[in-house]
Amino acid sequence: MLYGMNTQMIEFNLDAILAKRGITKYRLAKDTKIAATTIWKLETGKAQRVGFDVLEKICVRLDCELTDFLFVHRDGKPAKKAATKK
Repeated sequence: MLYGMNTQMIEFNLDAILAKRGITKYRLAKDTKIAATTIWKLETGKAQRVGFDVLEKICVRLDCELTDFLFVHRDGKPAKKAATKK
């Protein structure tokens, strides 16, 4: 998870959408030319920042929207997760 200001938390979760598509994180990294360590840092909350180019590559490869794997939690309350494309 990525943590922002004191009251906001951003969750980066690719597991569900990758499983639905039958794609591993390693395959995603290879297909998008995003370093596997970058994907790992995003998933574990160790990333300090992420570029729009990285997010775009993930969305294009997985044919999804940002809201399919990025969730904002405010004041400790889980965000409503968007429905993923079938």
